[in-house]
Amino acid sequence: MYRRFLLFCLAGSLAALPGCTWFQPREWPLSGTIEAVELPVVAEVGGLLTAVKVDDGAVVKKGQVLAEIDKRSYQASVREAEAVLAQAQARLEEAQAGSRDSTIRRGIAAVDQADAAIRLAEARQKQAEAGLNRAKELVDQVASQLEGAKQTLAYQENRLREAVRLYERGAIAKQEYEAKQEAVNQARTQVNQLAAQLEAARSQYAAAREDVAAAVAQTGTAQAQRAGAQAELDQLKEGSTDYAIRALLAAKEQAQARLEQARLQLEKAVITAPEDGVVLRSSVTQGEVAKPGATLFTMRKGDHLELKVYIPEAELGRVRPGETVGIQVDAYPGETFRGVISAVADKAEFTPKNVQTPDERTKLVFAVTIRISEGLDKLKPGMPADVLLPGKEDAQ
Repeated sequence: MYRRFLLFCLAGSLAALPGCTWFQPREWPLSGTIEAVELPVVAEVGGLLTAVKVDDGAVVKKGQVLAEIDKRSYQASVREAEAVLAQAQARLEEAQAGSRDSTIRRGIAAVDQADAAIRLAEARQKQAEAGLNRAKELVDQVASQLEGAKQTLAYQENRLREAVRLYERGAIAKQEYEAKQEAVNQARTQVNQLAAQLEAARSQYAAAREDVAAAVAQTGTAQAQRAGAQAELDQLKEGSTDYAIRALLAAKEQAQARLEQARLQLEKAVITAPEDGVVLRSSVTQGEVAKPGATLFTMRKGDHLELKVYIPEAELGRVRPGETVGIQVDAYPGETFRGVISAVADKAEFTPKNVQTPDERTKLVFAVTIRISEGLDKLKPGMPADVLLPGKEDAQ
């Protein structure tokens, strides 16, 4: 593809092809695959998915509704919080007007209700702590497996380096040499898989810690409510005082905060797009139960496409972050799109497994990440692409 395009540019039509005017004929291509910058859309609350409004490939705007979780329980929580606030307001007004026997009876009921809330909160705290312990065990287990896999990879890489020396001297057969290469690839794949599992396990552990913290806070809130209810009852029995009124004012403010929290949870039952972009994958279907923290959709940010290529160590000086390069794809012959080098790896690696020849697979290369800045309406994730880097004269 690059050779055809270069000949086309040199044929005298540079002025008619804008894509040919901003790179030199000395450029040479590296190949890679265009990738999307993915953005997960996570459920912040749990519940039954009553609607999934987008499919894979849908173009969405920021704030557009993607899915809805059953709102009934959250609506009930809002109504309950509104009732608690109204009750706190009524108690405050009644205390300011003077205590009556009916007020004292309601104070006793409030203390009993607070006792029940404490028991429920303590039970939830124990459940959350058990989940945290399970998550910690999983992290330790996967971390141990990862460490073993890394040791295996190091061992296989040492064997491969020895096999390279033997193969170059003709001391071992090509089949044995390639077997050592495959062993390294398998060991590296195992390391990558376990690293991903460890990251997921750590995420679960972090979520479990948050659950414990929330449960502890809930227990503390319930205990504070109980103490407030008891203090209110004691003061009501003695007659309203300034202290009692201050306690009722605090209870009203607490009820107001609970109402705001309930309304926020209700809002989170509607899942919206966090950015403009394209829905790459939907991980849920209508009627499924979503858990808090679960990834419901994976989006591609509308203005973000990247391309990763690998450059040999000897050519590393030809690339620098911030440098503009040319990008070509088979779908649009004769067109060159701009890209900017966003990162150059500082650590070498063996050429990825999908390179076809054994010679190429044993070379040390550096990963170069390119942010595509032109042709976002044409280029798609998964397209093979050639990257045109400056010639040696330009790099000096």
